[in-house]
Amino acid sequence: MIAALLASPAAARCIGSTDPLVHKMEMAIGRDPVAALDLIDRQIADADPANRSRLAELQLAKSQALSMSGADSRPALDKARRVGGAFGPKTNIGLYLRISDAVRDADLADAAKALQAIAPDVAALPNGSRAKTCRSVDMAYYNSMAERSREAMTFAIAGYRNAQDHEESLERAKATSMFANLVSMGHDFDYASELYSEAYTIEQKLDLSDLAANEVLLRGYTQLDRGDWRRALKDFEASAREARGYGNQYAVDFALLGVCEAALEGELVARAAPACERAYESLNVPGEEMDFLATTLMARLLVKQGEPTRALGMLDPLIADGEGFELTNLLIMARETRAEALSQLGRNAEAYAAMKQARREAERLYDSELRSGVSALQARFQTEDLQRRLSVEERASYTRLRLAVAVIAGSVTTLLLLGTLIFALLRHRRRFRRLANTDPLTGLANRRATLERADEALRAQGTERPRASIALFDIDHFKSCNDTYGHDAGDMILSEFARILEGCVRPSDIVGRWGGEEFLAIFPGTSAQEAARIIERVRLKAARETFDFAPDYSLKFSAGVAMLDETDDGTDACIKLADKRLYAAKAQGRDRTCTSGHADDIATISAKLRKAVSSPAPPASTKVA
Repeated sequence: MIAALLASPAAARCIGSTDPLVHKMEMAIGRDPVAALDLIDRQIADADPANRSRLAELQLAKSQALSMSGADSRPALDKARRVGGAFGPKTNIGLYLRISDAVRDADLADAAKALQAIAPDVAALPNGSRAKTCRSVDMAYYNSMAERSREAMTFAIAGYRNAQDHEESLERAKATSMFANLVSMGHDFDYASELYSEAYTIEQKLDLSDLAANEVLLRGYTQLDRGDWRRALKDFEASAREARGYGNQYAVDFALLGVCEAALEGELVARAAPACERAYESLNVPGEEMDFLATTLMARLLVKQGEPTRALGMLDPLIADGEGFELTNLLIMARETRAEALSQLGRNAEAYAAMKQARREAERLYDSELRSGVSALQARFQTEDLQRRLSVEERASYTRLRLAVAVIAGSVTTLLLLGTLIFALLRHRRRFRRLANTDPLTGLANRRATLERADEALRAQGTERPRASIALFDIDHFKSCNDTYGHDAGDMILSEFARILEGCVRPSDIVGRWGGEEFLAIFPGTSAQEAARIIERVRLKAARETFDFAPDYSLKFSAGVAMLDETDDGTDACIKLADKRLYAAKAQGRDRTCTSGHADDIATISAKLRKAVSSPAPPASTKVA
């Protein structure tokens, strides 16, 4: 998940110092990390050399400010390590440095092992202390990066609960933000948005401008993950404005990366272009964590602008470099973008193969998350104390479980396993819901999900008789294509038509696969003639497609359109009328759209066509009947 990657180590971390001067420096970093650097340097110069604790913590603060400004933080961290080396490994400073060392240049397996060894010492810090909150946040972040989701959630819950005694504080804001990050990774986007808003409110009250801009950015990625690109775009643009307000160009560029992705998701290419280009120029540099995403999104922009060759030139080396790394959504996004570029170039067989690989990898990633959830569930059922404390109703209800997190008194282990269980269950429930709503071949909404979205869109008009047109599409001579070129070719034709249809409709329109070679589109607030014009755009684009796996096949379709106000029985009746007009279009020679005709007349035509012995009809010219 991209939002998790955007929570940089410095933005996630806090020091948890009891020294008022160090805490003051942390607050300055939260307002403007660039300006805070001079202030911290002056404090280091004025500090008593004998006060090694203060010097070490000031260097830690400097390392955070450098990282949040986009600069190299390692020299300051090395100085903190030299000064703080005299402190014990179980002190707050010692643990900060041990956690940093555990993940520094380490592979996932080594980092996981080192973090596991540190965990008991973090748990042993005084309850309610700022140090325990901050080190728990560290452990949540780095365990997440080491793909130890159960351990990450355990520490996130611990940090969030430990900060309850200092609610309106920097430490509480950071713990809340980290908790939100992991909740969002568990696909509970509503609760994640609540938590991000909670952290944002704290940061606004404390005038922590930089952290507040970052919070809005992360909330934007949560909106994007839930499929609401409009709210995401609003949050990303707000984050960019806030970052510009205090002059942190690095934070601006991070926000523009989000603007780029959300605008592309909404097909707002002109709005996306300047954001994509600026983010790519700034973040496509060696050593920058976000260069992979910046390059992938720039390639997506080029594909949308009709420059697939340039896009492939960026994607091919990027994907080749990422082959040996852990599978992530970023690599899957890069493969999907590459498939779209190949399709634009007419290299359809390669495009289909690339898309199939992306989908296989998405399934592997899902299976990996599922196994992680299973281990959490096993831990939950192995905890007898937890089983005694929870009622049957509490185990069955997410709301009651959330309440239980707040009120159950008992061992820390029991409470943390409870939190892990909640989000494991939530992640998989929402995952299955998304899979249940999607046609696996085309990626469009399936029949049930399409109707649900249509009902929502029509209810949103707020009238008893909403205005809309409904269209049914049927690909012409599809059976002939299957018989001649095979079912794999037929699958590729369906996937390509779905891509064309989705690319030609407006953001407010709803499209889905109806079944077989049939597709459904709902055009809210649109007349039949307006819908027919949109359909002709689909027809023109489909007619230009060529397929090297089916060289003699022309992608054509018939369509029937009906308006809701033509029937008295709502959506179902309207779809039946559109279906009759679809068969009328077939009867009139295919490759056309039928938008009119009385239901009885069309029913007669449809019945005759269905009873007739089917034979391939010669292609007819496009015509709106």
